[in-house]
Amino acid sequence: MRLGVFGGTFDPPHVGHLIVADDVAAALELDRVVFVPTGEHPLKGTRVQAPAPLRWRMIEAATASSERFVVDDREIGRDGPSFTVETLEEIAAANPGAEIFLIVGSDILAELNRWHRVEDIPRLAHVAVMSRAGTEQESQSIAGFDSSRVEVTYVAISSSDIRDRIRTGRPYRYLVPPPVYEIIEENSLYRR
Repeated sequence: MRLGVFGGTFDPPHVGHLIVADDVAAALELDRVVFVPTGEHPLKGTRVQAPAPLRWRMIEAATASSERFVVDDREIGRDGPSFTVETLEEIAAANPGAEIFLIVGSDILAELNRWHRVEDIPRLAHVAVMSRAGTEQESQSIAGFDSSRVEVTYVAISSSDIRDRIRTGRPYRYLVPPPVYEIIEENSLYRR
């Protein structure tokens, strides 16, 4: 079993998340991509706006139509900050013998060295760094270990832009999967 672990706040999840996850799954021949919405993000703090249960519900709705995508709620139920290394340990223990790939965006490289116990990640997972197709970027060393580059489709969508569009009354409907749009609207998320 080849598992990709794709963590994030998903605040809200958008079509770009699904597109790049699909690209990585195809490139690495993954059997599953496990989306792990963060409970309490140790580095983002109050920048996370939707409550964790709603973010989990949105990513679950966004991925429901894919046989390859699954959602894991372990960080949502965790007290205190969510640390990637602990999540990887738990996923590895629950899936003995699985080859695990930690999927991260190239924008994360600058802050990866700030992660809790980052030095333990290489024994738990391969690090797959998503980068835009067509850009020049070699595999990089992160915190003393190698990562591999995976070209993904460039999608100029961000959760922060979607939140801003909602807050300012601009259209966003087609930037998120339809079930996510419905959850945002029925809960009046990101309006303040």
